[in-house]
Amino acid sequence: MKKIFSHTLDSAPSQENTRPLLITIAIFMAVAVIAAIAAFIIQIEILQFSGNLGEDSLVEYAQELYLALSSALFAAVAVKRANVRGFACLVAAFFLVLLIRELDGVLDLVTHGFWKVPAALVAVAGIAYAYQHPQSTQPPLAQYSKHASFGLMIGGMATLLVFSRLFGMSELWQTAMQDNYVREVKNLAEEGVELLGYSLILAASAWYCLPKLARKKQH
Repeated sequence: MKKIFSHTLDSAPSQENTRPLLITIAIFMAVAVIAAIAAFIIQIEILQFSGNLGEDSLVEYAQELYLALSSALFAAVAVKRANVRGFACLVAAFFLVLLIRELDGVLDLVTHGFWKVPAALVAVAGIAYAYQHPQSTQPPLAQYSKHASFGLMIGGMATLLVFSRLFGMSELWQTAMQDNYVREVKNLAEEGVELLGYSLILAASAWYCLPKLARKKQH
């Protein structure tokens, strides 16, 4: 009886030590699946469609969907969690501005450069709300920098805003391909990297937001 009781006590710490490892593996698998979906979308675009990567391409639609989902996740957190509302509104507005920028081809039907109008309105609204509610903006922002998903978000943002721009420079591809330069190949590489960045951003957004949305509201 004593041996059974002792074995039960010994197994409890073992299970506690195993749980973080299982969570880490699950997170890795989730991120890997999202990245694989991005690669699969690119393959479909090339093999099944034109591979031209214009405004109506599957890759562009996926980028816009990922941005919309990321913005919607933080907007939902802003609605449900008053203690992080300013921070969540700011992030949701930021991703919405990026989405509006991606939709410039549609908004240009109104007039050239019209996307800047709704983008500016959203940016001002998000910044103004965050500024007027510092208690739900500054502390959550500091806490978010310590959240496990923060590194993934930074990686996604750096991939999107820095690496994809430098990697997609025409001079680089013209030098590499010389007389065989094909602009569609350059566009494919650049848009593919952008899609990976959006995928990482969506994964980080879900990692941070879903637990907050699943947790019951405290009264």
